[in-house]
Amino acid sequence: MTLHEALESNVTIAPGPKVRTFGGWCRHDRVLLDGIEIGRIQTRRAKNRTEFITLAGNVYILGYDVEWLLRQGRGAMTA
Repeated sequence: MTLHEALESNVTIAPGPKVRTFGGWCRHDRVLLDGIEIGRIQTRRAKNRTEFITLAGNVYILGYDVEWLLRQGRGAMTA
């Protein structure tokens, strides 16, 4: 998703709390669509890698995927 597409779809990402875990630092950023939370992006930083997990409800996928969250969020908003 480009920055222009994100601005057109009214998506914002609010920084979440940073938590120290055994595997390194972890943060849950909130993804908002028109002010409503549609999911979270979990960022986990270890010594030699950074891992992203995209969460919507109780479903998650590996990687940073705002487009997937938009599809999930729009489906939930119309239901």
